[in-house]
Amino acid sequence: MHVNTGIQFRRMNTQPVMLIGAGIGGLSCALALQRAGIAVRVYEQAPELGEVGAGLTLSPNGSKALMGLGLESELAELADPPSYQAVHHYQTGQVLVRRERGDLTIRQYGAPYYQIHRADLHDMLADAVRANDPDCIVLGHEFERFDQDANGVTAWFTNGNSASGRLLVGCDGVKSPVRSQMHEQESPNFTGFVAWRGLAPAAKVPAEAVDPPSGTYIGPGHLFVRYLIRGGETVNYVAFVERDDWQVESWSQRSTVKEVLDEFSEFHGLVRAIIGATPPELCYKWGLFSRRPLKSWSLGRVALLGDAAHPTLPFMGMGAVMAIEDGVVLARCIADSGSFSEAFQRYEAARVERTTLVMLESGEIIHRFFAPDTERFAERNNRNEESLGLFRYDAWQVPV
Repeated sequence: MHVNTGIQFRRMNTQPVMLIGAGIGGLSCALALQRAGIAVRVYEQAPELGEVGAGLTLSPNGSKALMGLGLESELAELADPPSYQAVHHYQTGQVLVRRERGDLTIRQYGAPYYQIHRADLHDMLADAVRANDPDCIVLGHEFERFDQDANGVTAWFTNGNSASGRLLVGCDGVKSPVRSQMHEQESPNFTGFVAWRGLAPAAKVPAEAVDPPSGTYIGPGHLFVRYLIRGGETVNYVAFVERDDWQVESWSQRSTVKEVLDEFSEFHGLVRAIIGATPPELCYKWGLFSRRPLKSWSLGRVALLGDAAHPTLPFMGMGAVMAIEDGVVLARCIADSGSFSEAFQRYEAARVERTTLVMLESGEIIHRFFAPDTERFAERNNRNEESLGLFRYDAWQVPV
């Protein structure tokens, strides 16, 4: 039987938990720790927090985790809840699958299905963390290495500064420097898929191009996902193709609108209208790489979270949500454990199986989208994030 000695663990050590990386996962964890009364510092390499990225999906399990962090009203104000989603034939536009969202999702899962600009969610989290502690987020600190002993862990930064705490958590993304010190470097595997992301003003596209507000067009070797964000003012899209001539893993690599139009030349005119309305400076391209699941997420007083622990391909739209869940569960484990080793053991026991499933399924689902017999998609669409039960997860209630 587990004996709760969390209060002793928390109060007898006033050193902070150090989080490396002020992304969505790191800030979710910071806010969850703050709400548990645990001292925390977040170290971010960027000199300031700015608008980065594009849209993302918050399935109800993610929304529920954020609502538990006290962000329910902010989400309702800034996120967009589609009434339903549709999967369309790439040429005819015919609806192949319709998925009800809106009120049905709330009744089924207890939280909304949202879509939101990454920067809006990031700002929401950062504001909440700073409201609790204006000094919590430390900018301009690029992580270099860590040292640890029986008394704690020290982080060293490239600017020459150092910081000490009782625990360190790498929330530093897919190319995590923290992970590279914990595990032997393993080269990622190029998947053979390339993606573009873009943002287009909704006022510049035909109204029917965003009806329903969230839709996907599928065709042989091609996939186009689009949805409205920022109160319907902006169309966010991600376009995937199967090709091997671009192997750069970066979210900040510019592309051209013409390149995307050429690649999707056979797609429905409404898809091409969205692509064509993209301002040149808002079109980006990146190669998709996979990595094998790690055998362990922790080493002594150091642990990993989000993409640093389980880099996830974007085909299920669950990467950000997995990081948010990690942050909540890890904070619960730290708050309710008698030692750091117990906290990390419970964290991994609660999270590894689920995140590994999402990693593996995200790599498989694209093949169902890309199959040549597009018209028969509905027949093979029996294994997705909803049918797998992923939406029913509650990071605040799952046993740890």
